[in-house]
Amino acid sequence: MTAPTWPDGLQDNTPLPFTVWRVLHHVDGQRDIAEVARLSGMTVPDVQEHLRAAAAWVARATQRDLPISDELADRIIQCLTGVVGPVAAVMVDEVLDDLGDHATLNATLATLAKQLTPERVQLFARLLRERGVT
Repeated sequence: MTAPTWPDGLQDNTPLPFTVWRVLHHVDGQRDIAEVARLSGMTVPDVQEHLRAAAAWVARATQRDLPISDELADRIIQCLTGVVGPVAAVMVDEVLDDLGDHATLNATLATLAKQLTPERVQLFARLLRERGVT
């Protein structure tokens, strides 16, 4: 078996669930997957699943820092429309204009969330997850 490695882009300060870090703590590019599983107290399939989960977390973290594309802005508007109605397009346009070159997914969603009640933020977050935005 080959030695697993950390997903590209993963750093020590990347926020991950504890169960994933529990596996990655033993991944050093030297130990094979069976040894990582033994040290983690898991099965090999469990370790493989945790490695896939880590890669997915890194992909989402990377996406959050990318500039907003037109397609992504449209998906955000669709999700926000389910929360606030047709005013969503205006809200997103204003936020993107205000943020200018700093309009990343994180910054855009954080700015929009400030304009919503806690209940609406929860609904918005759920809709974003369902549509694969976050």
